[in-house]
Amino acid sequence: MNKILWIICILLLSGCTSPVKQQEPIVLKKGDPIVLGDQYWTLDFTYFYKGKEVKTVISQYDHRRDCFEAMFKMQKEASKKPNSSGAGLCKKLFVDGQERTDKDHLGFR
Repeated sequence: MNKILWIICILLLSGCTSPVKQQEPIVLKKGDPIVLGDQYWTLDFTYFYKGKEVKTVISQYDHRRDCFEAMFKMQKEASKKPNSSGAGLCKKLFVDGQERTDKDHLGFR
């Protein structure tokens, strides 16, 4: 019985270990488009009725603060209807080397 447990244990441990795959570096050739991050903040807002998704609205904003203010306004409007709610996500894709500007800070204006 002990031998069977040891064999099972060894098989499980050896099966869990796998070599770590390293990601190859990205090499751009001349003429290839350079990947830039997003220029706008995108709001994905979903309306719910009785816990089920009704519709999704996608909009873009220049400033992060505008995106969050719109999201909170939409949440308030959605909650005014009975059995309704809403949830949103403000996002912007940043790539390595892309600098954040004053439009990307959430601070007060």
